[in-house]
Amino acid sequence: MQEQFRGGRQKSCQNNLGRDSNIELLRLVCMLFILLHHFIVHGSEFVTAPSVWLTIMNSFLVIAVDCFVLISGYFGIKAKWKGFIHLYVLCAFYSVFLTLFSFYETGQFSIKEFLFSFLVFSNSKWWFIQCYVYLFILSPILNIVIDSISKNRKVFIALLLIGSILTFYFGYLWKGSINQDGYNVMNFIFLYFIGRFVALYIGFIKIRFSIALYLMNVAVISLIGISILLMNINVKWVSLLCFPYNSPFVISAAIAFFLLFRSLTFKNCYVNWMASSALSIYLIHEHNYISCKLYNYINSLSNMADSNYILFINLLFLALIIMVACILIDKLRMFITNPIERLILKINWDGYTNKLVTKIDNWIG
Repeated sequence: MQEQFRGGRQKSCQNNLGRDSNIELLRLVCMLFILLHHFIVHGSEFVTAPSVWLTIMNSFLVIAVDCFVLISGYFGIKAKWKGFIHLYVLCAFYSVFLTLFSFYETGQFSIKEFLFSFLVFSNSKWWFIQCYVYLFILSPILNIVIDSISKNRKVFIALLLIGSILTFYFGYLWKGSINQDGYNVMNFIFLYFIGRFVALYIGFIKIRFSIALYLMNVAVISLIGISILLMNINVKWVSLLCFPYNSPFVISAAIAFFLLFRSLTFKNCYVNWMASSALSIYLIHEHNYISCKLYNYINSLSNMADSNYILFINLLFLALIIMVACILIDKLRMFITNPIERLILKINWDGYTNKLVTKIDNWIG
């Protein structure tokens, strides 16, 4: 019996060795950063009364979302029905399940909210999912552009310079509508191009250089925030200038952080196993039902803490517990949704899509 268990565990471990673990570890670290970032921004008084220590701490954490998009760009998105259906089933499960759980707790059922809980790509509060779906849908066009210019690096550099002007000057500096704060698909497209550029042209960089570049940008972000606080400027500018996802310093720090993990080379089945459920951590803790309770608890925790050091240790410990709990929940979720996915994928979606395109082409012609 023990030998069977060992054999099953080894087989399971081998099944999770398909991907290099350095990027999978990056996904887990970034999700930890997102949790801590949300604890600071939503679970404390940071928005109305940011402190120096919270500003410094958040400067280390704010790069996580940009890193996730860089990963997508680095590997490239293959826009297939299988990936789209998997993402929908994953999001819909947590949206519907947590909405039903909220109905059970309150004792009130809303048919409107229940139906809307299925519209995860257009009606949910998961802004990252919405922007990622936009990027997913646009990725075939973006990949065509990249493939057409990939043989000419100068053209690709020119494209990134144009994107930098739109993102940093018109967006970050002047808060233009094209990319005001980075919480939009335009910023995701820019990061996607950067990720592809790194994959195509940038060789492995020394770890010390990546760490130095990351810390340098974190220092700049912190100094901007501390200067605003010391000069008694309107505190909203801390968020507007320090932590938007289209900040040149946030993006530069994210690139450095990504390059740091890219330089690592190792395989670990347990890291890969955990990382395969990383997105569930975001979906669960950022659902309206969970986030309201979670951030209220963190707010009370921050008021009771005797020092900033103790508060940070408590927040880190809480974030790790949430990560482990969400990963285990997601492994149970797979037993429910994987058969549903396989059933849906029995439909020849690609065939129907090709037929539709052919009919439209014939109709036009």
